[in-house]
Amino acid sequence: MSVSADRRRAAGILLRVEGGAFASRLLASVSGPGVRARVMAVLRWRRSLDEAINRCLKKSAIEAELRIILRLALAEIVEIGVPAPVAGDAAVRLVRQMGKARAAGLVNAVIRRAPGWWAKIMEDAPPDLKFSHPEWIWNRWKENFGGEAAEAAMREAQKPADLWAWFLEGAPDLEGLVAHPWLDGAFSAPARELLPVLRAGDAYAMDPSSQLIAHLVAKVHPSAGGRVLDLCAAPGGKAARIANFNPGLDVVAADLSLARLGLGRSLFERAGVAAAVVSDAGSPAFAVESFDLVLLDAPCSGSGTFRRHPELKDRLRPEDIKGRAELQGRLISSALRLVAPGGTLLYSTCSIEPEENERHFRRIPEAFEVLPPGEYLSESVPWIETDSGGGRLIPASGWDGFSFQLLRKK
Repeated sequence: MSVSADRRRAAGILLRVEGGAFASRLLASVSGPGVRARVMAVLRWRRSLDEAINRCLKKSAIEAELRIILRLALAEIVEIGVPAPVAGDAAVRLVRQMGKARAAGLVNAVIRRAPGWWAKIMEDAPPDLKFSHPEWIWNRWKENFGGEAAEAAMREAQKPADLWAWFLEGAPDLEGLVAHPWLDGAFSAPARELLPVLRAGDAYAMDPSSQLIAHLVAKVHPSAGGRVLDLCAAPGGKAARIANFNPGLDVVAADLSLARLGLGRSLFERAGVAAAVVSDAGSPAFAVESFDLVLLDAPCSGSGTFRRHPELKDRLRPEDIKGRAELQGRLISSALRLVAPGGTLLYSTCSIEPEENERHFRRIPEAFEVLPPGEYLSESVPWIETDSGGGRLIPASGWDGFSFQLLRKK
């Protein structure tokens, strides 16, 4: 694909994301790295790009297509390293190709001035604007985790995420293969090496934080013959990893969505998942006290995954967190009923928001007790303890943000 075709394809994807689509799904079928780099750069830096662009405009309200082209050109200059004259000329051509030749002069003028405003923003803007996060998220994280940790999390969210995976039959001999520093079984390699293995079904792409949740299951319940339920399993990576690495466990994957559960069919078969069942986690189709361990990786705001899904930070609203927390509370009640005496609930989310995690466990049901996660984690895992006795990983360069809680039934 040519560079000009990359730009056109990237602009089309960005317009669809602006309309509510998810970039990860649109990019799944895109092979050109130039398209992905452009789309992700714009989505990561959307707020900062708009601020620089708006300072060049008399009126900030412009057509969506023009806004996308301006963001794309400025991102090429400041993030990808395209010379400004080249990016500006390409933006003008793209505007004309989209039937908006009348705006060519405006686009050209803005692209000449915007990089200077960008440099000023990067030099003296407050952290939320400098790292292109909504102000309310910066204030929330600063209050919850302290200014230094909040700023570090925003900074890391602006960097491309590495490709991590686990292998179904042991790590192959790949050029540049790297083991994760604190999680056994997680590996990274250059995309040109790893992608063919992923396409062949011999590996599964999964962030180390997400893999850690599956890793915890075996640490908490290592005994052969134990029954494990992944209650919100789709698309199935955690259930498959648990079964693949722990053949003595009887793993059941359940999810409300038949279509999404079906995505993991061949993976489940190869990994040794015992069964895949369509079931509503709010009223699960399983007998009470029938599992030794129930994993509830609950639907959440995804605030720990902005590196991989940068559009989330611009879509998320404070009321969304409250709504997710209410749903999670109902799912936790259902999950607890399925835990057998002596069994464990492992609750997790890819959110770092207290309302979606530790605040659910400030009051523990009488039949349960908190299980300290430190007993099952190596000293090298950079987790922090929450006020409910659970754990959290703050987003960093080698992993997404995740939170988790362990309860043991007496």
